[in-house]
Amino acid sequence: LHTLALTMMIRSVTTIASIASVAASRSSSIANNSIRQALRRKSFLSPLTVLSIRGGGAADGEHALDSKSNTREMSSSSTSETKYVKLADPAPGSPFHYAFPVHDLDAAKKFYGDVLGCAEGRSSEKWQDYSLHGHQIVCHWAGNDYRCQDYYNPVDGDDVPVPHMGLALTEEQFHVLAERVRAAGIEFIIEPHLRFKGEPGEQWTMFFKDPSGNNLEFKAMTTIDNLFAK
Repeated sequence: LHTLALTMMIRSVTTIASIASVAASRSSSIANNSIRQALRRKSFLSPLTVLSIRGGGAADGEHALDSKSNTREMSSSSTSETKYVKLADPAPGSPFHYAFPVHDLDAAKKFYGDVLGCAEGRSSEKWQDYSLHGHQIVCHWAGNDYRCQDYYNPVDGDDVPVPHMGLALTEEQFHVLAERVRAAGIEFIIEPHLRFKGEPGEQWTMFFKDPSGNNLEFKAMTTIDNLFAK
């Protein structure tokens, strides 16, 4: 009798253990399935396979692969569907923005686009956006009668027209631009020359106008680190 009771007890314990094992297995399966579903949802946002929108890889700069988590980090400049065309790169650091009036947008396009070689960005019937060495300049139509009103100030023997704007170029860029302006038949207000010779501010400089009379100065410091030296 005692043997029979012991046998039945062992069978009961075995059955309970088996049931518990099955339950645990099912719970584990459910948990694993939930994890797999969660991973699928995550992989929809962060695919494990790194692909460029142009068919290249991470070296193209489209995506960066995190070696620790094996997930993709999207570059802010890339999307799955590119709907725009980038015509120029911005200047490093903090590109400046300068807007000014013109009397004729077609003439401005020929001058800034063809003569100065500025890439045209966003534009409308009333304004044109250009990249001047990565800086944003915008020509705004101000009426057919607009012409820049000049004032003059003496600088190292020259009567410098103001207002004016431009860039500090390298010496090579300066001389290339000077030849380009001269070849286009544009008159120099101040011919290309070296000023402040032997001083901290020694620089090449030239002045000329756009078709609306706006003054431009392009310079090249012989020592760029002395741009603000005195």
